[in-house]
Amino acid sequence: MFTVDTLQFPVLGNHSYLASGPRTAVAVDPPRDIDQVIAAAARRGVRIAYVAETHVHNDYVSGGLELARVTGARYLVPAGAAVSFPHTPVADGDTVAVDEDLVLRALATPGHTPHHTAYVLQEGGRAAAAFTGGSLLIGAVGRPDLVEPRLTEHLARAQHASAHRLADALDGEVRLLPTHGFGSFCASGQGTADETTVGAERAGNAALTKDVDAFVAELLAGLDDVPAYYAHMGPVNAAGPAPVDLTPPEPATAAGIAARLAAGEWVVDLRHRAAFAAGHVPGSVNVEADGKLATYLAWLLPWRRPVTLLAASAGQLAHAQRELVRVGIDR
Repeated sequence: MFTVDTLQFPVLGNHSYLASGPRTAVAVDPPRDIDQVIAAAARRGVRIAYVAETHVHNDYVSGGLELARVTGARYLVPAGAAVSFPHTPVADGDTVAVDEDLVLRALATPGHTPHHTAYVLQEGGRAAAAFTGGSLLIGAVGRPDLVEPRLTEHLARAQHASAHRLADALDGEVRLLPTHGFGSFCASGQGTADETTVGAERAGNAALTKDVDAFVAELLAGLDDVPAYYAHMGPVNAAGPAPVDLTPPEPATAAGIAARLAAGEWVVDLRHRAAFAAGHVPGSVNVEADGKLATYLAWLLPWRRPVTLLAASAGQLAHAQRELVRVGIDR
């Protein structure tokens, strides 16, 4: 019997997954702070044998490379992805044995990216779950406009075809486990559930209920702005992200904060807006730690601009640091 642990990241609107057999497991689309995945495996008492990416992500820094290095797992990356680090390329139809009677099968599903790949988890030869990344989501699909503007319509049509490929290949009761679509800007729309089935999407997902021309026209008309930092995530992930560093930052002094402001560094106050309005360091900006901190700060902050965080507590600072490393704001 297999289990699937879902790791939720509401600030980014993403899920990662750990699918386990009795002894070994596969991690799908892991976050950069890999300690959460390792802890989930420890709770299950399993070894992570594989790490699988559905695509080169455009919205967060992947922890896949580091997780594979730390655990000794094989790192599965779609064969069409242009990456510059050691990995195991997977093509359509490739399979790996995760555990006894538990097999992961790659299914090419281009659309969100040209190389996008879903993974079907088979138990005893029968499909039980599908990790669909940014292809077929809950009531939506992944955006087709994050790779190259000239490819957008082509990828939108590919999304329609990939959604139908998934729906045709899988029984209605198969669990559908996407990475995006829980508030992510990578999704073309937002579902209201944490999980769905192939049958539910057949009944209500526009990619499966509309013809391709109507679907593409509706999809393209509904596309929203792209967060500015997305332009940097793909290259970082393709090159191979640096290991995460969650050691506590150095405390700031009043003189140090003044010097950083004078040098053009951003000083970000993480407190609630009411506390900020009541009094704050002149020249600082307010981005609440309890909101979509990573998305909004990474969207506004010039890439690689130094940043100092002002927090109300050590816990608030640690939370903010963890959120920010997921989008490449490190030290």
